[in-house]
Formats: sequence, C-alpha cells, structure tokens
Amino acid sequence: MKKIIITLLICIIIGTGITFGVLKAADSYLYKMTQSSFLDLETYRISGEVELKAEDIISVPDNAEQLQFSYNNKYYAYLEDGSIHINTIEDKKEHAVVTEDSPICYYYMLYDKNLIMYFIEETSGGYTTLSLRTYEIATKRVTEYNDINVRNFSRIKDLTFSPLVNIIYINIETKTAMSTNNTVYKIDLFNSMSQVRSGMILSTIRMLQHTDRLYYGDTAGGVYTAGATVNYLFGYADVELIGIDSDLESADDYETLYYLDTTKNDKVYVVKASKIIDTIYLSDTDVVTSYNEYGDVYLVYPTYILQLTGKNPFKRVAKLSKYVKFEAIKGNTVYLRTSNNKIITTTLLEN
Repeated sequence: MKKIIITLLICIIIGTGITFGVLKAADSYLYKMTQSSFLDLETYRISGEVELKAEDIISVPDNAEQLQFSYNNKYYAYLEDGSIHINTIEDKKEHAVVTEDSPICYYYMLYDKNLIMYFIEETSGGYTTLSLRTYEIATKRVTEYNDINVRNFSRIKDLTFSPLVNIIYINIETKTAMSTNNTVYKIDLFNSMSQVRSGMILSTIRMLQHTDRLYYGDTAGGVYTAGATVNYLFGYADVELIGIDSDLESADDYETLYYLDTTKNDKVYVVKASKIIDTIYLSDTDVVTSYNEYGDVYLVYPTYILQLTGKNPFKRVAKLSKYVKFEAIKGNTVYLRTSNNKIITTTLLEN
C-alpha cells in the first residue's frame, strides 16, 4: 500500500511538472503571438471597434519625407534620397520614381489632377538655383519651367497654387550664422517671376483660387494681404488663416475664409469680402491641427475631426484615437499614421 501511494505521488509530481512545462511553453508562444500580431492590430485600431487587415496598411520608409496623396486616392508619394517615389494605393506597388541629376528638395501634388510640381536644388558657392518642373503621373512627362536663384538657401517651407490663374507662390527660408529669413516668390508659369515679400518669419501662405491674391501669416498671430494687416477685422485677436472655401455660388460671389482665434482656440471667424459673416464658437479648445485644400475646412482634435464648412459647422466627420496621427483627407478618405510609421485609412462619416 505504501509503495502504491509513493508511486502515485511520483506520477502526480511528474505529471504536474510536464503540465507546467507545457503551459509555460504555450503561454510563451501566445505571448509572442500577442506581441507580434494582436498588439499590432491594437496599434491599427481607430475607434476601438474596427481592426484593419494587412492589405489595408501602407508601409512608408522611416526616412521618407513630405508624404502626400493624390486627389482621387489613386496614388501616394514621398521624397527619399532626393527622388520622388510614386506608388499606387490599391496594390501598394511602385508606379514610378522621379529622379534628376541634382536632388529634388520639394514637391507638391496638385489637389485637382494627378500632376506633381517639384524643385531641383543645385548649389554653387553661396547661391542655390531652384529649378521648377512638373511631372504628369499618367504619361510620366516632365516639363521645365522657371529658375530661382537664392543666396543662403535653407529650405522651401510652403507652396500655394491656383490652377485657375496659373500662379504659384512659394515661401523660401534662408539662413546665415546670424539670422533666419523668409522670402515669398511669385511665379507665373507662362510669363515671369518676382519677389513679393521678405523680412518676416511666416507660418502660412495661402492664395485665393479665382483671384491673384495672397494671404500670409506670421508666427506672432498676424495675417496679411497685399502688404497690409487684416487683423483690423478682429481687433484684439491673434488669428490663423486655417482654410479657404473656393466654391462659388455665382460669378460675382466671393471665396470664404476661415480664421481660427488662436488666443484660446475657441472661435472661428468666417469672412467673405473682408467682412465677418459668421462666428463659430467651439466647445473644445485642444485643436491639434487644421486641414484644407480650397474646399472643405476641417479642425482635427485628439479624438475626432470637425468639418466647419457646410450647413452644420459642428459636424463630426471622423473618429480618432491615441493610436494614430492625422495626415490628410482626400474626398471621403482620411489618412492616418500609426506610431510605428504605417499609414491606414478610414472613411468620413455620413451622419
């Protein structure tokens, strides 16, 4: 009887040890699976309800710059090692690589057609020549335009363009050991080029689409046009021009401008023909960024996106979460970047 009890105890101990080892191995396997799969899905989670499949994810190289998406959600592009890489969104395959003898330093994908504007940078001594060219994505045709000679060139900060009047404005930053300056150049694609503003540090430049008129904002909260401040419209307020609605109801209509009161981020002034026609009072002040491409104007918050244009300026059109960073809106598609540099999409809400 004693031997039987001892034998049973030994079997129990051995069985327990084997079971523990199996469970530990299974637990380790499941932990690895969770880290490599389930945790990634959690990273790609948008609203806490939707999990995305691998084919819905766009991978972007870590050193990619100036990520942009085409107006019809057909292509995405980025700048890497002085070349523009263009890929198709549907199958994530490379469509083309735009390469020049000298590095491409800046590009702009048009908001109404599959055409790219880009600048080539060639530096000799203290001067840099910036050569403007365009690239048609479908035909891969390259067209050469104007050159700009800049002393102490640092970078192109911003570009705004109207295909209706064929005018481009670019904001170029120059640097020396003692100072930093911004200079705005105007380029007429079929005629001339000129310098229109210098001596300020500008945060934004935006032009109207139906008229050759430029608006620019400085880092102190002032907004200017034609060399004069427009802050007289708001008196005490520091403002930022966050968007232009260029859709006109008639030939004698005016484009609508949207200014965010940056004092508290609690108001948006709607301006038409240099007059405030409406004030939108915001319930949340934690604005992350704004987005506009001469149509709808959006404010991006940590957990949602607000559409200011339209009949209901308080319409929330997308949900966000802590797992993603806003990138762009094209049509009804919202592009978001995850913490591990993946691009995912969601759709604007209908209601």
